[in-house]
Amino acid sequence: MTEQMIVNAAREFKKRVKDALYDREMTQRDLAKAIGVSEATLSLAINTYAVNKQSREVRNKVRQLLNIEDV
Repeated sequence: MTEQMIVNAAREFKKRVKDALYDREMTQRDLAKAIGVSEATLSLAINTYAVNKQSREVRNKVRQLLNIEDV
C-alpha cells in the first residue's frame, strides 16, 4: 500500500465516521464514551494516520459501533 493510498483511506474513514455521527445525532464525545476510550484517543485514531495497535483497535470498535464497512 502506497503512502497516498493510506492517506486516502484515512480521509475516507474520517468522512464516514463524521457522516455516521451526524446521521445518529452523536458527537465525537458520545462516540468516545460508547466505545470506552478518551476523547483524545478517539481523535488520534480518526484524525491521523496512526498505525499503532491502540489506534487500529479504536478504529475497529468505531467500525463495529457505527456499522462502517472497511475502507
